[in-house]
Amino acid sequence: MSEYQEDSLKTKKWKLHCGFDGRMSWALGQRTSLGGIKFGLIYNKKHKFGIGLYYFKNPIIRSGVELSERDYPDATDTTSYNFGYTSLFYEPIWYITRRLSISAPVHFGTATISASYKVDDTTQTVWTNYLNQNEEIFGISGVANYKVFRWLAIGSGGGYRFLLTKDARVRKALNRPIIIFQVKLMLGVLYKLALKKPIDDGWDKK
Repeated sequence: MSEYQEDSLKTKKWKLHCGFDGRMSWALGQRTSLGGIKFGLIYNKKHKFGIGLYYFKNPIIRSGVELSERDYPDATDTTSYNFGYTSLFYEPIWYITRRLSISAPVHFGTATISASYKVDDTTQTVWTNYLNQNEEIFGISGVANYKVFRWLAIGSGGGYRFLLTKDARVRKALNRPIIIFQVKLMLGVLYKLALKKPIDDGWDKK
């Protein structure tokens, strides 16, 4: 263990954690982007806990989707799919230096899958929702973060998303690898810098 790691373990404190957590993944056979934000607490500079919110930046539009004419008489064959989830996360930090950290986030939560069909015979585009489905979700990944400034870090990594459902169609459509992009603001550091208070983040250790 490095001297920096030993020193960082001596001070046990809870600190605020907040960051943008964008993801690129695949769904319904095509690449898609998810926006995300996570916030919570860091304990002892080695453990992160909190809540993450994730959502499709743009819905997936598919043509050729045949719905029942009896149940949906005004439906065309064009459907819009949306997906998002809220999760609790635990993120152990395996390695940390002055600028670099490597961690392994684990997420568990609830996902919402929705679908809407495009209505036929309208002068403008109208969508009617016909599906809302909630499923449990589990995700695991590895992420590296690099501090550009004392108060700002960028990161990237990869992992896998699992929908915990018996519905084979949902698993096939959404159980996919993820590529992670992160931007993190150290709110506690910004606060202390503004008030010119001491900061025990290890930044001054060369």
